[in-house]
Amino acid sequence: MEWTQGLSVGVNTIDEQHKELFSRINDLVAAIKEHTCKYKIGDVVRFLDEYIVFHFGEEEKYMLQYKYPGYPAHKAQHNEFITNFNKLKVELPKLEGGTKPGSYDLSVETNQVVVDWILDHIVKIDKEFGKYLAARNEDL
Repeated sequence: MEWTQGLSVGVNTIDEQHKELFSRINDLVAAIKEHTCKYKIGDVVRFLDEYIVFHFGEEEKYMLQYKYPGYPAHKAQHNEFITNFNKLKVELPKLEGGTKPGSYDLSVETNQVVVDWILDHIVKIDKEFGKYLAARNEDL
């Protein structure tokens, strides 16, 4: 997936974080294609683990600060992603002699969960928050 200005939420810090997410997922996709994902998946999962805590926290902080009426639904989506991601994360220790037949499956699953998230959440839900801030003339 390629970052385009059409994906911008209009909040520089959030957009920069989204760009980093795109970069990491594109690295994972390249590693899947090159059959080197077993060397990359651990780093990607660790990145996502830190990213979701920091990034979701930043978004939620802004939503509360600017009294975004869509906050409860938005936070619920964040919580759902965390739940889905935690299911994937449990598989990571199993890569070394565990039940996953190699890291390819986990890499593809991780990629799919994040791509679905991008298409469903960032493109639709995060942009709604950006529109809300723009309507209030909030410049972040």
